[in-house]
Amino acid sequence: MNKEELFEAWAPDGVEWSQWAKPVLFAQWPDTVTPPATTPDWGAPNYLWLPQASGRTVVVADLPAVESVRTGVVLARRGYRPVPLFNTTHGPSPVLEIAPLMLELGRGAVQLKTLSLATSAPAAFLIDANRMNPPTPPSPGKFDNRWVVFPQDFPSATFLRAHGVAEVLLIHPGGSVKEDLSHVLLRWQQAGLRILAATPADSGPRDITVTKPSWFRRAWYRALTAARLRRNNAGGFGAIIPVATSGSRHYGYG
Repeated sequence: MNKEELFEAWAPDGVEWSQWAKPVLFAQWPDTVTPPATTPDWGAPNYLWLPQASGRTVVVADLPAVESVRTGVVLARRGYRPVPLFNTTHGPSPVLEIAPLMLELGRGAVQLKTLSLATSAPAAFLIDANRMNPPTPPSPGKFDNRWVVFPQDFPSATFLRAHGVAEVLLIHPGGSVKEDLSHVLLRWQQAGLRILAATPADSGPRDITVTKPSWFRRAWYRALTAARLRRNNAGGFGAIIPVATSGSRHYGYG
């Protein structure tokens, strides 16, 4: 498979949800790749409590990167269309190690090719729960590829309701909803969509009320949030943190 075919497996032509899939990581694959055909046994939850996809529910899987991809494949077997929203890039000395995620996206593409998902299958949006929590602290010389999600990365509540969606299921590790994702979920909740949540260890979902995050619906929220991170010229987030040169001087003006 070449990298275009890999992306096509995750975001097929003719599928409305494909417009939200992020292509940046797929663009960083070599021109021709041969991803492993099988995923190692990892004891993935089968989510048998989740009803077969009917279009009423969409899923947001906010789990550690590799686990999120594998959950997307499990949900695809339940009739959901996994949509990768990983808006980060790979570089030298990254603070977020992206290579395992890229490998799993390749394995997932092979798995998805074996399924016959309907073009109308409801979406399961995949993001990385550790997108702002790297094991390596950002420091000069590191490739800072931390990232966040914005409401614009997801369909609006109006779009979802027009497509018959009545509820959103968040699958996450537990605890509070990440602040950036709260900006998305609260908009949906205020528009009348039911928000449910579950962890991979749960036997079913529960209703939740999303807490209002900082700067909710403020015009400058996106600009201020993005200003803390580093954008990549190829799209998404990721750039080298500059190393201060010795002898540099700063002058004040009175």
